[in-house]
Amino acid sequence: RRAARGMASPAPSASDRGGEVSEAALEFLLAELVNAQRERGEDGRRVMTRAGFDVGVKLAERYTRDRATRFTEPTEAILFVCKDWWTRCFKKRVDNLKTNNRGVYVLTDESFAWMRRVRAAGRTLEEEAAIARAECDARAAFPCGVIRGTLAALGLESNVSAETTPLSPGGGAKVAFTVRLKGAEGGPS
Repeated sequence: RRAARGMASPAPSASDRGGEVSEAALEFLLAELVNAQRERGEDGRRVMTRAGFDVGVKLAERYTRDRATRFTEPTEAILFVCKDWWTRCFKKRVDNLKTNNRGVYVLTDESFAWMRRVRAAGRTLEEEAAIARAECDARAAFPCGVIRGTLAALGLESNVSAETTPLSPGGGAKVAFTVRLKGAEGGPS
């Protein structure tokens, strides 16, 4: 009605946008979480992984709420994560999915969204590379927890680890997430 009278309509609220959070705000929050936990070492990494797990559970519950059927096979759940879930979270699909067909999956994102702003300043290229790798590795704990939490909500117990490769010179990183399902060779027991 307002638009019909020539009045500007108000900006959509968060509830109108489906509760989405700005990407920049999420990246800033993740960077601050990493900074706050960095000095705590392995304890800080566990805190970040646990926080990610809780977020992953909630995302899975939200994104599967309207699904008529549950996943009957682990591969179905993994494919859901790689296609539907990843697209809703990162606005693209996983770039590559590999499996050994024994419960181990590698999900590769060539330019992982939550690492887009990772940049390093050092005196030498080697120093910059080392700083960027350490930052990427520190940031990887949270998304590993998110993926593990999502899979747990879908009925799959797993361990998730990440191998990061900083991209240069513009920043960002390629991330390969390795998912080991419970009972798989080399998976959690």
